[in-house]
Amino acid sequence: MKPRQLLLPPIALLGLSGCMLLNGKCTYETRYLHASGRIDEGGSEFLSAEVDASEDRGSFSNNFMQWRVTGPPLKGHVRSAAFKDASEPSVVLLDLPIADANRAELSQSGADQQSGANLDGFFDIISAGRGIIELETDLTSRPTVTLPLTTTRHQDWVRPNCS
Repeated sequence: MKPRQLLLPPIALLGLSGCMLLNGKCTYETRYLHASGRIDEGGSEFLSAEVDASEDRGSFSNNFMQWRVTGPPLKGHVRSAAFKDASEPSVVLLDLPIADANRAELSQSGADQQSGANLDGFFDIISAGRGIIELETDLTSRPTVTLPLTTTRHQDWVRPNCS
């Protein structure tokens, strides 16, 4: 599977959606967040991640998440990457595909419920400060690396005015 290019934030897609319903009021609500995490070692990046998540409810329902995970010292050493809830770290909520060797990222892609991904609860997990990215590596000194995500932007439920 080829990583998808990062998509427009869901709020930006509203202008393109043609939701001119009910005198310009959309018949659904949306919420959005951006989260990130970073581990530095020796004064430089060891591992970092950026995650965007959104949910829509009402006449249009969808959950969406996109991510970008980087870590120059880990490139070529990552066996698997996963999104997890820190309160249940043994459970993989979403496998994150490993990027091809010629790409700078460790993982970069997106998933949404309309394409079949089960993202129920992901937004709440991240906004509650429990979202983590966990990498399994072939490094004997660091077989597992866990990166907590911190919400940096949060937009609660809004009903867009699409006119």
